[in-house]
Amino acid sequence: MLIFSKDIYKRDHVHSLEKDDPELMKYMEYQRNLFPYTIVRAGLDLAYKEIDDMLNYVDAGNKPPPGSQRQDYPEDVSGWYKTRFPWTSAFTSMEDMHNLMVNMIKCMDSFRTHENCVAWHWMVAYDAVHNVVNVYNGLLKESPENARDLKLSRDIEVDFEDFINNYWPNLQFMLLSKPDYPHTRLIEKNNKIEEAIQQRTPPENSPIPALEGIADSFEIDQSVLSLLRHDAIESQTLAPITNSNGPRVYDSLYEIIPDGSPYAGITVVDAEYSMNFKTVSLPFINES
Repeated sequence: MLIFSKDIYKRDHVHSLEKDDPELMKYMEYQRNLFPYTIVRAGLDLAYKEIDDMLNYVDAGNKPPPGSQRQDYPEDVSGWYKTRFPWTSAFTSMEDMHNLMVNMIKCMDSFRTHENCVAWHWMVAYDAVHNVVNVYNGLLKESPENARDLKLSRDIEVDFEDFINNYWPNLQFMLLSKPDYPHTRLIEKNNKIEEAIQQRTPPENSPIPALEGIADSFEIDQSVLSLLRHDAIESQTLAPITNSNGPRVYDSLYEIIPDGSPYAGITVVDAEYSMNFKTVSLPFINES
């Protein structure tokens, strides 16, 4: 299974402070109404089907292949790819995206192993989740009975930004680019890296050498550097990396934060939820 910032198989977490904070309780009730594994898996499944359709279409000379059930094919496949998967298309081809998803879906189906994603996987999953959440939220409003076929939640809209904030460890694939959503806590880390880059980069030079120079001090994975350089994806990069800690990989989330922190006395996972709760507005929760 793929390793996220929180375990996507758990959806019943009770925050230690929610009983004393009605708004935090609403936020946690919203979290418990999500199906995180299904959100990721459905996103990958939809993206895989779409990319598979387009690759078959191109192979057939830009004609619907025999037996295709897809009703609409774009005249401009390249333009469609850039619009449909804006982050992924900026750094990799449809063929490489397809191969990345094959490996990611295999990992999602494995309950005996735990795999770490690298920058390419986080980027692909970001686009895929964004698309399926938009589809699902639209169906909830226009065709609730069809939304139940996806079942990303207990019949409530999924807030994409909040989901990314809670389950992505970083958005370093967005370095040197403008994000589409605030992602306040995650982008704050990017901002610090970009400030350090600016201090080291003459205006006329590429920022990549400066980024390479500070990679270790900011714990930037080599896959991020490779992605931002637009390097070709190597075969060993396509598959997520097996983590030897196995089921213990999430143990640190349940350690108590020591004194000296605003969140001292609660677990790391509770602190994570509290920080994200403060940065994202979920108006449809407040309406309930």
